[in-house]
Order: sequence, then structure tokens, then C-alpha cells
Amino acid sequence: MSERHQDYGNLQIDELNYNSYLNIPELTSLQQLRSEPRHHDEMFFIVIHQSFELWFKEVLHEIDLLAKHLDEGNVSRVLKVLKRIHAILTCLTQQIQLLGTLTPKEFSGFREALGTGSGFQSVQFREIEFALGLRDAWFFQFFKSHPDELARLQARCEQPSVYDKLLKTLKNIGHDIPDEVLNRDFAEPYVMNDKVVEVINDIYDAPQENYHMVLLFEALIDLDTMWSNWRSVHILMVSRTIGAKKGTGGSAGADFLESRLPLRFFPEIWEVRNSEWTK
Repeated sequence: MSERHQDYGNLQIDELNYNSYLNIPELTSLQQLRSEPRHHDEMFFIVIHQSFELWFKEVLHEIDLLAKHLDEGNVSRVLKVLKRIHAILTCLTQQIQLLGTLTPKEFSGFREALGTGSGFQSVQFREIEFALGLRDAWFFQFFKSHPDELARLQARCEQPSVYDKLLKTLKNIGHDIPDEVLNRDFAEPYVMNDKVVEVINDIYDAPQENYHMVLLFEALIDLDTMWSNWRSVHILMVSRTIGAKKGTGGSAGADFLESRLPLRFFPEIWEVRNSEWTK
């Protein structure tokens, strides 16, 4: 029997291989240049952003698993998932810096081909933010003409976030998380609660058998920090490429991105760093 037809278990090499398993022909056919005349750097721009979306898909895949482990109260497995998400965000932060190899002149050479395309329209990016705890119905307007994507985003908005699940976990292990926090309207933006700050601060002060929760708080702070780092690098890349110009699709460009920089997924875990709580 030739190597081509060797049987590995029930798998025939000519039935499934690297290209067919990963759908490589389909994947590499998705980079459709639209600039006229064709601009060399448009391919580079498309590949970077398509790979972003693949990584966003994986982050959402991991967040859903993280949420399941939180529901089960399995902190060690939550920490394992967070380790992978941290690694992906490190990759994304490095990857976005590739855009710094585009000069303003090179980007302007194909920018019109983007039409009204804008990062605002990345439903997966917004899903990640919604899933981690940032809820803002303002973004729904960008998906009105795409009902399936709008429905996905609305579903994320109506479900408990990772942070909501964390607070429920704290309640389940005996901490005094207020009912108004646990039973809030999840579609509304989260409002910081002093009682929650007190609970988290008490765990930091006297972790005893709950030191695994301290490790979880710190891993979540790492996640928040890495997300903010990604935002900061993104702002620099946008400023480097288009300066203070409006973004594609009519967005405010770097100004809008800077307005998002102070946002945090896990506000009370940050708040315990303030002097009135940390003694």
C-alpha cells in the first residue's frame, strides 16, 4: 500500500489532510482586494483584520467556557481559561503593531476602498466587551441593517456578564453581595457598589481559605490591563496612520478610542486600590 493510502485508525490520508481539515483553499480565497488600481498594501490590511476576527472568535469561545466554570464555582479552571485569554491578548497587542509598518501615504492609497467599513461594525469585538461587563446600547445602531448580528449582541447584553457571574460566585461561597446587584437589569451598564468593594477588600485583607479568589481577582485585573494596553496600542496605530482625521465610516477616530481607554470591566476590584479602602 502506498503512503497516500495508509490507514491511520479509520482515517484515510486522501480523505482528510491539512488543507481540507483547515479549509485552507476557502480561507485563502477570502482576501478580496477592492482598490482600483490594486494597491499592494491592501492585502496586508485585510489579512491583519481577518486574523483579528478569528482571534476574537476564539476569545468568545474561551469566555463562554470561563462563564461555565464560574457557574460551577470552579475557580482553578477559570484561572486556566484566563491564562489562555491573556496569551491571546498578548498576541493581538503585538499583531496590531504590524499596522505601524503602513505609512500614511500607503494607507491612503486604498482607504477609499474600505467604503463605510469601520471597527464599530465588528460584532465580535462588541460581544467580548458585553460579555466581560461593558454594556452600551449605543452600539446597536451599527448593526440595525444586520439583524442576525444585532440579535447576537442583544443576547450578550441581556445575559449576566463574566463580572455578574463572579459576584454570584462570591455570594454562593458566603459573601454578602447585595441582592440589588445580583438581580439587576443586566442590559443596563453596571454601577459600582460600595458593599461589593467592601466584600472584595475583606477578601484581600483576610483571604484565609479564599486565597484562590485573590488569585482570580488579580488575573481579572491582568485581563483588564491587557485589554487597556490593546486599546492604547490601537490608538497609537490609528494616530500614526491617519493622525487626527475622522475614522472610516465617519467615526471620531483616535478621539473616540481615547474616550474608551478609562473603561474597566471589573470596577470594584480596581476600587480596592484606592486609599480609603486599602489601609
